[in-house]
Amino acid sequence: MDLKPPRRVLFTFWGRRGALAQFALELAQAAQTRSDIEASFSISRQNELLKDFAALNGDIGVIDTFDANVGAALELWRIPGLRRHLARQAEVGRYEAIIELIPHVWSPLLIPPLRRSGARYATIIHDAAAHPGDWTAKVKPILDLPLRSADRVLTLSQSVADALLAQRRVSPSRLRVLSHPDLTYGARPPRARPEPGEPFKLLFLGRIMAYKGLPLFVEAAERLRAQNFPVELMVYGEGPLGSCGPRLAALGAEVVNRWLAPHEIGAALSRAHAVALPYVEASQSGVAAAAYGAGAPIVATPVGGLAEQVADGEWGVLAEAATADAFAAAVRRLFETPKLYECTLSRLAGPDEARSMARFLGAALEAATDGGSGEPGRPA
Repeated sequence: MDLKPPRRVLFTFWGRRGALAQFALELAQAAQTRSDIEASFSISRQNELLKDFAALNGDIGVIDTFDANVGAALELWRIPGLRRHLARQAEVGRYEAIIELIPHVWSPLLIPPLRRSGARYATIIHDAAAHPGDWTAKVKPILDLPLRSADRVLTLSQSVADALLAQRRVSPSRLRVLSHPDLTYGARPPRARPEPGEPFKLLFLGRIMAYKGLPLFVEAAERLRAQNFPVELMVYGEGPLGSCGPRLAALGAEVVNRWLAPHEIGAALSRAHAVALPYVEASQSGVAAAAYGAGAPIVATPVGGLAEQVADGEWGVLAEAATADAFAAAVRRLFETPKLYECTLSRLAGPDEARSMARFLGAALEAATDGGSGEPGRPA
């Protein structure tokens, strides 16, 4: 019997930290379980998880980028050497596809040498527009350049795909929709409904920016307390608390207001009864993926890709609107509807193959190389 050789693909992630660093690491780990795909990775030496990548047996290439945002300009002298290095890597690797996990500010300069080998180039576009309060809005025009040059544009939600099509920024034939895989920041802990008299612990996790709705979250908690609902807040993440700071203190919230190491994210997820996504605008959420990976139900607003990512009544609940009253009502519905909370825990008790990183690996490669026969907006 003739055996097909494994398909060769290069994934690039040149960022330094955050959920995408964890995403890339788990993708590299999943690649080791696939005999039909030979995946290589190009990552930054400044990646906060570099030691974890180095511990893998896979093909991990490392390049020097920069330690801080100003380095994007100050370290440009590295570009010629990096271009030669990547050109040699592509020549040796003979990749069928190059898949960029997220555009990097240097991508327009570093991707072309990789493409000269003839590999198809796909990029994952996470946002159709800059989020309110996100500093990357300043460089969004550079980050969006792959929209014009990539053979395939991949998104992680239908919401982002629809927005790109509406803006006419990518042709339908080049667009494919994938789903966000779960992220695992530690063991999936046993989780149970709070005992009588025990507060319902609700976790707000991740970088604190305007679009993530911290004021909405705080106002909803104030409403719940006024209704004598025993909610306890956990706010974990880096960013300005602003006027929410004193209100969180008055609520007795547990606040860890700094950048979190992966093990701290896992510990916070293990202690929460549910994860809050009170966003006022969204594409899709890495926090939701981390919650599912930890077996934690979600309470979310029905904005953007969250309405796709959070199946109401299955893995959590969706509020009826992005308001404090609606969010407070959704929290109560999850907790007080007979058997609803227990049913979500049951559905999240083990890994879901449909949201596995191994499945994402194969789907991404297929979407990157399908030759244009698929339909736009059809999940791969």
